[in-house]
Amino acid sequence: MITGASSGIGYSLARDMAARGWRVSALARRQDRLTALAAETGQITPLVVDVRDHAQLKTGVNAAIAAYGPVDLAVLNAGIYQPVRADEFDLSVYHDHMSVNYFGILNCLDLLLDGMLARASGHIALMGSVAGYRGLPRAAAYGPSKAAIQNLAECLYFDLQPKGVKIQLINPGFVDTEATAVNDFVMPGLMTADAAARALYQGLMSDRFEIVFPRSFVRKMKWLRLLPYSQYLKLVARMTGNRPK
Repeated sequence: MITGASSGIGYSLARDMAARGWRVSALARRQDRLTALAAETGQITPLVVDVRDHAQLKTGVNAAIAAYGPVDLAVLNAGIYQPVRADEFDLSVYHDHMSVNYFGILNCLDLLLDGMLARASGHIALMGSVAGYRGLPRAAAYGPSKAAIQNLAECLYFDLQPKGVKIQLINPGFVDTEATAVNDFVMPGLMTADAAARALYQGLMSDRFEIVFPRSFVRKMKWLRLLPYSQYLKLVARMTGNRPK
């Protein structure tokens, strides 16, 4: 089961996994995109679902189970991204990011965990982002939602891994999607959605807790995470042109 499957990484991953023989339930809000995805292979069941709507999501998950049986692997990928400036504060944008990116995942967990725990079997991958490692300019709505997902995945690991439910955290760098198309700056290490989906699949088939791509860029972000504030704030401000007046 893949959420956010109507574009970007989710679309490419659904297509890639279906080509590999997986039976894929593709969940997203846009019917036309899902129809186009399903037309590419008979291995995909399109389900129009908004992860913010628990009742609608429950109907979708039940339909996925009716079509293919219990969910073996859930890639909780649905998310939104909008760059913001805190000096032009819009509360609704912050609410939207947490509602989709974080609470959308919680809604999925609420509907999946009982079955996986009862079977002592299952695999859940949560879509984070390197933007959750540390605060970044124009990421005040997006970054905290991804930081919450990273912490959630770590907590879930301790509680669920011993009970047979595999937990993984996905932290990609820049991927060429509809979301990143709004960025007006050079994105280091930019990957195509297809390349990202292939890297993600390899990670899902591994025993690694954290799945990252592209690795060279993520290594740099991990290094920044280790810096003390006195160095980090000055360095990122200088690199991004966000120097204090």
